[in-house]
This record gives sequence, C-alpha cells and structure tokens, in this order.
Amino acid sequence: MRGFSSKLRGRVAAGLLVVSTAMIATLATAQKAQSTDLTTPSFLVATRDLQDPLFQHAVILMIPSTEPQLLAGVIINSPAKARVRDMFPQARQLKSTQETMYLGGPVEPDEASVIFRASSSPGSATRIFDDAYVATGHDAVAGVLKDPRFADLRVILGKAQWLRDQLYSEVMRGAWYVVPAKSDLVFSDPKDLWSTLVQGGDLQEAEAGQAPALNLPQWRFDATN
Repeated sequence: MRGFSSKLRGRVAAGLLVVSTAMIATLATAQKAQSTDLTTPSFLVATRDLQDPLFQHAVILMIPSTEPQLLAGVIINSPAKARVRDMFPQARQLKSTQETMYLGGPVEPDEASVIFRASSSPGSATRIFDDAYVATGHDAVAGVLKDPRFADLRVILGKAQWLRDQLYSEVMRGAWYVVPAKSDLVFSDPKDLWSTLVQGGDLQEAEAGQAPALNLPQWRFDATN
C-alpha cells in the first residue's frame, strides 16, 4: 500500500464486536477466530505499531474495487477541514456530523465518494453490505446529497488501495486487525472508533493460538458515475 512503512509485530486475528443503540459503547468478549476473512464485510483497523502518519489510527472500510487485481477501502474516521458544501453547494441540509468531508486515503485524493444507507440500490450506487452503499464520482455523489431519503451518509475524498499480495503481507505482518463491519459503526461518531476497535483486536490477538489464514475477496463490478 502506498505510504506504508513501520515496525510491525506478529500475529493478527479478527475481532468480534457489539454495538450500543446510540454509538459504540462496549466490546463483548471476543471469540477465537481461525481465519482473517476479507471475503465478508470488513474493517481494517490499524494496530498500535503502525506508525505511518497516513494510516496511523485509521479504520478502513473495505469497498468493492473496480479493478480485479486490486483491493480498495476508505478511511472512515479522518474528518477533513473542508465542508461538503464547499464541493457540493447544492447539497441539502445535512446533520452536523455529516457537514464535514472525510479523508479516505492517499489514492485519487480529489475523487469524491459517498457511503450511505438505503433500503434498495439507488441509481449507480454499489452495495457494500446490508443497507450500506457506495457511490463514486461527482454526479453520483451530488444525486445522493440531494435525495432526502438518505439520512446516514459520509462524503469521502480519496481511497486506500492495495495489490492483493501487498494487503496479504501487511495483515500477516501485523499492520492491521480485520474486524467485521457493521453499519452502525460506519456511521457513528468517528472520534472514538479506532480506540474501541483496536481494543477488541488486542484482546483477540492475545487469545489467538496461531497465525490466521487470509481469505481475500474476488470483487468485480462495473462502476457507472
């Protein structure tokens, strides 16, 4: 992955999370995981040893990639200084937590995407999991921002991207915890997201008896903006 450099530690295992009704509250006792599975909806959570300033304390939501040989994700806990209305002046009134754009990663930093919740696929959006969707490109994002049906959303600039072998190596060397993704976490207050998730990863790592196998996704789709 671009910008990746740090002294990393050994074994990694997946965390198991519970979510409170309003925001992240507590972690249930983790169950031992026998695999690190990116074929299911996942967060990559930076471990404490990852010191790269681009990804330190990052929580990355894995999203479908437009290129079969690449894996992609967006950082969801790094608010930017720019407001959504700076790029999309015609956007409807948003919640205070949605007024700010987010920095999704160092790749294509000027390209906007929006992650949002919907009961069914709207237009060119792609389903990530459950009721979470992503749309990429200025026109697609503008369409979501104008639609009052979408109450939960994040506008994100850029993304993180890996060759498959790169991500495999980083996870196996201890750069990332792989944690099941939940919609409530995606759209929660980003302030304490990393600290909550990394605690679960630390606990799971302490309980793991062996290095995990890594299952990588075979995503392929055609994007229309």
